[in-house]
Amino acid sequence: MSDFRTHVLGGIVTGATVSGAHALFLPGVLDHVQLGAVCLMGIIGGVLPDLDSDTGKPLSILFGLLALIIPAVMLKTVSRFHDLSPEFLICYFAVGYFLINYVARSFIKKITVHRGIMHSIPFVLVCGICAFFLFSSSGENMALAVGIAVSAGGITHLVMDEFHSLSWSWGVPRRNKASGSAFKFTSSSILSTMLIYGILMVSSLYMLKTMGLLPRHVF
Repeated sequence: MSDFRTHVLGGIVTGATVSGAHALFLPGVLDHVQLGAVCLMGIIGGVLPDLDSDTGKPLSILFGLLALIIPAVMLKTVSRFHDLSPEFLICYFAVGYFLINYVARSFIKKITVHRGIMHSIPFVLVCGICAFFLFSSSGENMALAVGIAVSAGGITHLVMDEFHSLSWSWGVPRRNKASGSAFKFTSSSILSTMLIYGILMVSSLYMLKTMGLLPRHVF
């Protein structure tokens, strides 16, 4: 299995690739700050499957990042309902950090197993769709770019784990007991598999409707 540092490097390469490809083939659609954010979200996507990690350091770093990024991304939406006074911002970020880094982290640790449904293609796609909605206030182009970057980073993570789960003998790869535990479409838990596919279906339909690709009566 690849370590956390390797996945960060994989995320950097993936994020930079997605950001660079967007700048090359769709010049002027996103500005430099937005392209930088796309690259950074690709890095986050590259470590997201480790939300089910059974080791402390990767999980601590990952939730620490999410506890900062998610409230910051949602700030524009929150500003529609409340004035962004200094006292409000202090309370908002403190509560957001506590809920994500402690409450959500403890909950995720209890309900997940390592190399479970979070190490799967449908989970990675759900993460990409969630990223799309988080950045929807920045426009459809930005939201799509971020969603692609997060999904691509997650897929890179799964491929790297699968590659490192192979045993190599004289340059010939051989499957071992860990093979197939990362790059997969289901988990050993029927309930978690059904849940993630249900979330994927509903969120996909809602995303397509948001983009105007589905009639209103469909969903």
